[in-house]
Amino acid sequence: MARRKPQLRQVKEPEEILSLAQQAVNYVRPYLKWLMTGAVALAVLLVAWSGYAYLQHSRESRAQAALEQTRPKLSQPEQAEEALKGLTALIQEYPSTQAAQMARVFKAHLLYQTGKYAEAAKNYEELRSSLGNPDPYGWGPFVSESLSYCYEAQGEYVKAAQTLKPLVDQAKGDYQSIMLEHLALLYDKAGNRQEAAEAWQRLLTLSQNPAMLAYWKERLAEAEAGTSGVSGRN
Repeated sequence: MARRKPQLRQVKEPEEILSLAQQAVNYVRPYLKWLMTGAVALAVLLVAWSGYAYLQHSRESRAQAALEQTRPKLSQPEQAEEALKGLTALIQEYPSTQAAQMARVFKAHLLYQTGKYAEAAKNYEELRSSLGNPDPYGWGPFVSESLSYCYEAQGEYVKAAQTLKPLVDQAKGDYQSIMLEHLALLYDKAGNRQEAAEAWQRLLTLSQNPAMLAYWKERLAEAEAGTSGVSGRN
C-alpha cells in the first residue's frame, strides 16, 4: 500500500498575517495603558538602581582613598593625633562604607595605644554594635577581645572577664589556652576566686604545656585557698 505524502503547510498570505496582528493588537489594547506604565516604571527603577550603585561605588572609592592617605600615619606616634582626626573625619563623611568600618578599627586601636582607654572602649562598643548579626566581616571576636583589654586597662576586671568569656569556647588550640589563661587572671584580679579556680582547672585539663603546668597549678592552689578562706569567714 502506497504511503501518503505529507502535505506541506501552506505559507500564510500577507492579508492573513495582518489580520492576526490586528487581532493581537485588539486583544492587548485594553491593557496597553497599564503595560506602558509598567514598562516606564521598570525603566525608571533600573535607572535609579544603576545610579545608586554608581554613587555607592564612588563613595566607597573616595573613602578608600581617604583611608590610604591616613594609613601611613598610624605607625608614627608623633602623628597619632593627626591620624585620629583623619579617621574621625572619614567616619563622619562616609559612615556606611567598608572603609569607614576599617577606620573605626584603626581609631579604636590607636586610642588604646595612646592610653585613651575609655574612648577606645566606647569606639569598640560602637563598632561591635554596628557589625550586626551575621557579622559581615568576621570581626566580632577580635573586637570583643580588644574591648576586654580596654576594660582591663581601666580596672574594670569583671566587665573585662564577662566580655572575654564567650570567646574562650569559640577559640581553638593554643589560642584557646592563651585566652583561658587571660580569663583566669582577670577573675583573680576581680577577686572572683571560684571562677578563677574553675578557669585554672580547665586550663590544666585542656592544655599539657610542660613549661606552664607548674605555674598553672600554683595559681590554681592560690585560687582554691582564696575560695576556702572566703567560705571559712562565711
